[in-house]
Amino acid sequence: MAFQVRPLVLSTLSAGLALAALLSACGGGDDATGWATDSAGSVTLQFEAVAGTTPVSCGSTITGLGSTSKSAQIQDLRFYVSDVQLIKADGSTVPLTLATTDDNNYADANGSVSLITLSQAGTGACTTGTLNTAIQGTVPAGRYVGVTMTLGVPMGLNHLSSTDAATPAVLRSDVNPSMSWNWRGGRKFTKIELQSTEAGNPVTLLHLGSTGCVGDPANGVPITGCTAPNRLTLSFANFDPARQQIALDVQTLFAQQDFTAMNMCMSSPTDAGCVSDFAALALNFNPDGTGTGTAIAGQTQTVFKAMSR
Repeated sequence: MAFQVRPLVLSTLSAGLALAALLSACGGGDDATGWATDSAGSVTLQFEAVAGTTPVSCGSTITGLGSTSKSAQIQDLRFYVSDVQLIKADGSTVPLTLATTDDNNYADANGSVSLITLSQAGTGACTTGTLNTAIQGTVPAGRYVGVTMTLGVPMGLNHLSSTDAATPAVLRSDVNPSMSWNWRGGRKFTKIELQSTEAGNPVTLLHLGSTGCVGDPANGVPITGCTAPNRLTLSFANFDPARQQIALDVQTLFAQQDFTAMNMCMSSPTDAGCVSDFAALALNFNPDGTGTGTAIAGQTQTVFKAMSR
């Protein structure tokens, strides 16, 4: 009987080892899932502007835009992202610690925020901006599969004075002009502007930010909430920063706009010009003013996407 049992044990062990080797070779084991950081846990996230799949920048003419398939150039393209986290294979997330505090990055107990600038002042139709196309930071060294972040400025930082020297540089108007507005002293989460090449060079734009905010920061009354926060989670479940970048697709964003005329969306709760832009972002918006400014259940935004570098 002992002679008969021994081959069975060895066979089972061999099969197990063979299966483990196969899983490892095919990337099926835990150690082969996703991508690995370096020993310091350094991560760099790259951003780019595209029209469809074509990279675009200041000075380039973008064709096939909007409902009338017209051409335009970038005039301004900046946006804030916050709460960047890397996703692990088990679905848990780890916050990215920003590498620096400077004109484009800041973090404190209220959250982290970075300004991505894909326009360069003095190039083509671009009048504002100094290129900043990446976010750099660290996480615990290990393996990750994706990344998630918020399009917008955290509530605790959004309504700080834009002119106070104590306000972080990334949120100040003297450092990053025209990124604040009068919606209770908050920030424009996006400032995306395309100048048409049609007669009169009309502009199509999206200035996204929180509206319906309660309080009065200018008179010392802090904001306690906003009826339409208009912040958006951008999540990429399969994302490798060494091979991919996060692209903002202006063609998709403005697909329903008529580039022969001016199209303005400044996030006003009753602005009919915002309907198609918010739909592309999958944010709830109703021109009768009842929009919640929150993600639409069951829908996915189509403006930001992961693309190969």
